Amino acid sequence: MTNPLVERGWLTGDELTEAGERALAALDTKVRAQRRKITTGISDEEYLATVDVLRRMTRNLA
Repeated sequence: MTNPLVERGWLTGDELTEAGERALAALDTKVRAQRRKITTGISDEEYLATVDVLRRMTRNLA
């Protein structure tokens, strides 16, 4: 089985390549932008409470 990250040139073994570092930085930028968008108007306390409840709900499924 091939590793798609190796095929894209983002990984060699366990190390990120320069292309991998750039891809990771671009993904980080996108994730941060989406997180800002979806959490607009939500306090840190509300966000943390939501994450806590969702974490407990997923544990209930195990």
